[in-house]
Amino acid sequence: MPSDNKKKRDAKKKEMAKQKVQPKKVGDEETNGSTNGTEVTTNGNGLPISEEEKLVKSLEKDMDLNAESRACTGVLGIHPRSRDIKIHNFSITFHGVELFQDTKVELSCGRRYGLIGLNGCGKSTLLAALGRREVPVQDHIDIYYLTREMPPSEKTALESVLDVDQERVRLEALSEELAQYDDEESQDQLMDIYERLDEIGADKAQAKAAYILSGLGFTKDMQNKKTKDFSGGWRMRIALARALYVKPHLLLLDEPTNHLDLDACVWLEEELKSYKRILVLISHSQDFLNGVCNQIIHIDNKQLKNYGGNYDAFVKTREELLENQMKRYNWEQSQMAHMKDYIARFGHGSAKLARQAQSKEKTLAKMVAGGLADKVVSDKTVSFNFPSCGNIPPPVIMVQNVSFRYNPETPYIYKNLDFGID
Repeated sequence: MPSDNKKKRDAKKKEMAKQKVQPKKVGDEETNGSTNGTEVTTNGNGLPISEEEKLVKSLEKDMDLNAESRACTGVLGIHPRSRDIKIHNFSITFHGVELFQDTKVELSCGRRYGLIGLNGCGKSTLLAALGRREVPVQDHIDIYYLTREMPPSEKTALESVLDVDQERVRLEALSEELAQYDDEESQDQLMDIYERLDEIGADKAQAKAAYILSGLGFTKDMQNKKTKDFSGGWRMRIALARALYVKPHLLLLDEPTNHLDLDACVWLEEELKSYKRILVLISHSQDFLNGVCNQIIHIDNKQLKNYGGNYDAFVKTREELLENQMKRYNWEQSQMAHMKDYIARFGHGSAKLARQAQSKEKTLAKMVAGGLADKVVSDKTVSFNFPSCGNIPPPVIMVQNVSFRYNPETPYIYKNLDFGID
């Protein structure tokens, strides 16, 4: 007799077959953050591209140049149908500098990872390599790597978030493929895809997109405003809203709170802490990492080290590990110094003492061959000192008759400002 889950899956398959939405034609405009986006040379209206669009193209070109400068190697270490990601012997060289050396990438479904490490250690490079599939990742795992703001266009903020035709087509094709498999893992993934198709379906789509935009600070009027009329910071929020709307299997976020105010940061934290698939984020906000992450990946000495818990748990665990490592290092150095001294003093003495010295020499060789603890090296710290400038006569800052708008077609943000700061 079939189980309840089996009945549910079969019913869902029938429902999806009946209500399957025919995809619209995908326009020429590129999809932000999607690894499947296609490069374009004109905007959606066939008009010459604007200065902002030229800047977007320039940023894309820089990203391509960076990708050409990266050499990535790795071996897929898990079943091709698995929902988790495991890459063995993972290495990255960037402009001839080795950032990662024979380490392991392990990302499990349902985990939210905080990626941390010293500046310049390769955090963003790692996300870029995963986002552009420069290392082996299963084909059925879709990746959304949020790299830049939504390109300016005639579409409203709400329309930009809802424009996921390519994603819908991909999910429908994947669901048809998975329906052929009867193993539990494929069926679980199939139910997950059905859930995502429901969420981006016509009935719930607009309400959900409006909810996400509202959480990121967009009023109703702003949601109906053209994307080209927003500043770069607000278009970055639109790109983030689109990522949250699509809910990819692997979501990669690099400093997602940079363009958000406090209210939007709090909302985003609440939204991400329940992310059910795989989330990897970089953030310098310890509070944000504590609120969202349940795993920490620490980049240390060209290796990826996984720690359970949030950022505070990582700090506590690492302090304990470093303390134990230092104790072991000191004990080993003390033992080695004692044995070396004994060998030097009695290695050529009487037969009895010489045999003892030889025994200690063998013990010393075994210690070295078995591997010694490394000396604990403190992370590099930088201190800033700003000497007093003394008394400055007022006004410290004077602003007179200042106006600003983004282009001649948009209204002024502020006009004829006059103020001073003492």
